Amino acid sequence: MLQRQAAVLLAAIIVLFQAEAASGQETPLRAFQSVETVAADLEDFVPRYMKEQNIPGVSVVLIRDWRIAWKKGFGVSNTLTRDPVTPDTTFEVASNSKALSAYIGLRLVDQGRLSLDKPMNSYLAQPWLPASPNRDLITLRHVLSHSSGLAHNTMSRESLFTPGRGYSYSAVGYTYLQAVIEAITGQSLESVARQLVFEPLGMSSSSFINRPDLTPRTSNGHVHSLILVLAIVVPFVICMGLFAIVGIPVQRVWTGRWRPGKRKVMGSLVLAWALVVAGISFLLWKVDLPQFAVLIVLWGSLVGGIIVLAFLGASAVASRLSSGRADRRRAIHVLCTALIAAGILFPAIRISNFPVPKWPPTKAQAAGSMRATAADLAIFLIELSRSKHMSTETAKQMRSPQVRLSDDLSWGLGPGIQHSRDGDALWQWGQHLHFQSVMIIYPEHGFGAVVCTNNDLLNPDVAVEIARRALGGRMEPILRATHLQYNYREIQ
Repeated sequence: MLQRQAAVLLAAIIVLFQAEAASGQETPLRAFQSVETVAADLEDFVPRYMKEQNIPGVSVVLIRDWRIAWKKGFGVSNTLTRDPVTPDTTFEVASNSKALSAYIGLRLVDQGRLSLDKPMNSYLAQPWLPASPNRDLITLRHVLSHSSGLAHNTMSRESLFTPGRGYSYSAVGYTYLQAVIEAITGQSLESVARQLVFEPLGMSSSSFINRPDLTPRTSNGHVHSLILVLAIVVPFVICMGLFAIVGIPVQRVWTGRWRPGKRKVMGSLVLAWALVVAGISFLLWKVDLPQFAVLIVLWGSLVGGIIVLAFLGASAVASRLSSGRADRRRAIHVLCTALIAAGILFPAIRISNFPVPKWPPTKAQAAGSMRATAADLAIFLIELSRSKHMSTETAKQMRSPQVRLSDDLSWGLGPGIQHSRDGDALWQWGQHLHFQSVMIIYPEHGFGAVVCTNNDLLNPDVAVEIARRALGGRMEPILRATHLQYNYREIQ
């Protein structure tokens, strides 16, 4: 009888545990399971999850007792060459760069070259921000805690609210920090990072630029081919629509005819194509994404070339199938063109992971240009949780809530801070169009994980979900923050 009651109780506990996990509530932290147990589970889970979510490659590192306890690469770094992901594969880690840049700022605070609470504008010979009542109020503390009032959109330097009175995740704030760091040191961000972060911590596979020595083992990011096609086809169709709206009435007034001639149609097509290509190239070069400009133009050219070839091939088909009325021949021509083009394009635009070209060395960006291995990020996390190079007081402030967003989430001086029954977790995530990553550590336990993936932004939560499997514990506040749900929140 007692055995039966115990079995019923155990079954009830299992059901409650499963229900809790399914509802997104806290599950037990895996800090007290053996590394071997967690690693074996990940070696089973990650490949299945990658197949389910269509992820080309993943790199995972486990931190236990403030040291790297396990690391492994899964999948491929390039879906065409099939080069495998290894623990030495570097990834673009996007906004994880911000945590590194914050650390540099805090190291300069320890050196007495920066102050947490002095206006950042006072360090510059020429103002970096436009004139506003808030320009002389923004401090390093505001920037590191995302309470500066500066926008996330890097095309604008306007102030959104009074510094210290709200929260808005900001890339511009870190671009501002870079300008101050380079002004007071007289060096590039990359040089300062080498001196204050990479060399002291032994992060030999990290860089804010695409260093030539790292490029051969850097993963390609991946995007869906349909996105590349739509990125040029949609603007092209819009451009042609505008030409038609303006050009056809003008032609009617000028010539008395509504229907344009073949030369005008071809001229419009060529002009629209040139304008779209020039516009896309300018915009993407402006935001430092030249590899996407090249890739989009190449895919657009491929699509255009296929349509032209289909048109020419359909012309011969239409002539054979219809030797009668011209309107019937035109209809068959259009139909055959569409069928031939669709038959060739449909498989091409369904490629879900097309590799993005690696690009030559680029300029450093404090907000998001860093490349690193998952292991290097783990080394950095260990430094954040048990610092050997920052003063005790500065490290304490970094790990202390500066801005409280909810009962379970705050922001420190650089990293986010999640509060749970397992203690505080320091974390940061990164998202580019073609890479996803997250790093999380519980300083009290010396327990954490880093996950880097090379999939596109259409599936933005995969790195966090793999980290959830590796760590257990609570992830929902982190997911909400990665979706910028706390932006423009007023601080109480």
